[in-house]
Amino acid sequence: MKRPDLHLRLIVLGLLILSVAWPALAADTRGVPADLMLNVPPRTQVTRLVIPAVDRQAVAAEDAVADLDGGAVRFALRWAVDLTPDTAGQWETLATGERLWRLRVRCPEALSLNLGFSRFDLAPGARLQIYAVDGDGPVLGFDAADTRSHGQLWTPVLLTGDILLELRVPAGAWDASRLHLTAIDRGYRFFGAPDSDKAGDCNIDVVCPEGDGWRNEIATVGVYSKSGPTGSFYCTGALINNTSRDRRPLFLTAFHCGVNETVAPSVVVYWNYQSVNCGDQSGGRTDQFTLGSTLLADRYESDFALLELDSQPDPVFGVKYAGWDRTSRDPAWAVAIHHPSTDEKSISFEDDPLTTTSYGQDAGPGDGTHLRVEDWDAGTTEPGSSGSPLFNESRLVVGQLHGGFASCIAARPDWYGRLSVSWSAGTTPRTRLREWLDPRGTGVTTLALLDPEDPVEPEPEGGPIEILNVSPRPTKDIVTVVFHLNKDQRVHARVMNVRGAAVADLGTQDLEEGDRQLSWNGLGADGRRVPSGLYLLRLTSTDGEATTRLILIH
Repeated sequence: MKRPDLHLRLIVLGLLILSVAWPALAADTRGVPADLMLNVPPRTQVTRLVIPAVDRQAVAAEDAVADLDGGAVRFALRWAVDLTPDTAGQWETLATGERLWRLRVRCPEALSLNLGFSRFDLAPGARLQIYAVDGDGPVLGFDAADTRSHGQLWTPVLLTGDILLELRVPAGAWDASRLHLTAIDRGYRFFGAPDSDKAGDCNIDVVCPEGDGWRNEIATVGVYSKSGPTGSFYCTGALINNTSRDRRPLFLTAFHCGVNETVAPSVVVYWNYQSVNCGDQSGGRTDQFTLGSTLLADRYESDFALLELDSQPDPVFGVKYAGWDRTSRDPAWAVAIHHPSTDEKSISFEDDPLTTTSYGQDAGPGDGTHLRVEDWDAGTTEPGSSGSPLFNESRLVVGQLHGGFASCIAARPDWYGRLSVSWSAGTTPRTRLREWLDPRGTGVTTLALLDPEDPVEPEPEGGPIEILNVSPRPTKDIVTVVFHLNKDQRVHARVMNVRGAAVADLGTQDLEEGDRQLSWNGLGADGRRVPSGLYLLRLTSTDGEATTRLILIH
């Protein structure tokens, strides 16, 4: 997180002293008000849930304290609810025999609303739609295909304070769909924020000519929201390539953005949120998004977090997968692509060499965990830029933004967690990048950007063991892994959890060159079936190793 200067700290402390709104904020955990009835043309009657407006003075004071400590920036305040179609809203039977459930949610003065369903399980043919009552903005639609193993659904923002939920269920199947709404987050900044909250005017829109040489890299970066107990927060990240080139949606961001195992399903990544015209710094779209994620690995020291998104971005979004460089060489110059104050996507340039230091330190090499940007020669970074990728002169990611003091009024340093440290400094796959970004065990030190639209992709450097296929994925019973050996080898196979602990030893075999396969029945070392979840299969020989993921659902 970007850290404020000393004078800003003093201003913040003054705000705290003057604030008188803490009681109002504390009171913002009350139960849901009684439903009211209201006419919504062209519907006849729709149950309305009115929730309190955000106390902006109280929220500003609370956010000021959080900003001093660092972390993701909050843009929406939580209103906790406990609602299902059986306890709120209204049902009616349509002439087709379908059942229709509706609920209207309104929050005065809210800039946006986004919802969290702790249970989302729709029957085939059922569909949930959410849209602004005034008709301004996209219609969000969800069906059975949006059901995930974690059972949750967190919606993107709708830029309104008045929304309508409609659930249509086929005749005879209305009791087979389950919705449990537990969170309504009320936006008071972020998308749709007033001009007073916009990023500094020294930022450079990515659509400007300065971005012309970086179009592919620009297409890898997204701004994302995640929801926690007190509301929704934002940061930046990038989709990143792996040596299997399989378009696995791996998303690199910062540890301090706070995406843990619990909140990872709430992540919503917004793609192409950028200005239409150079210099606008406004007008970004919010209708291109990817919902949900799983945390694969993170580590505090180099401030990285790697997520796997629940699905690949829609091809029409034009999203690409960034290449990377895991060497320890300091870049001769660098480029940052990010969302300052989580506004429209910007690009910044550092024309001078970077140095290796500890976080927040000017002298190097320190503990060697970070790359230091002396100052930005064009553009800057701001809160909300946290987690954004840093590209070296070869257009490869070498780190992600941890924090610093740069702004439009201060040419001061920033620090990025080094990808070279994140690669292997951790002791298990849960704390490093190696197994995730090089699942083939190739040992390559750089990997090029992947454009899913390219009809021909260069073959990667082959390793001694190459995993070709895993099926079924996910699996309920037996999973089969097909792999290739480039020569005769003795291979040891074992299954681990994501923290690196052994789950099952599948033994050692002397195998001949060529395609081979093995199977695992989901049983642990004690002969019992292991719990549902994410596991790693590692194949090791004297010449190398390869790792792939296994997903069990019971």
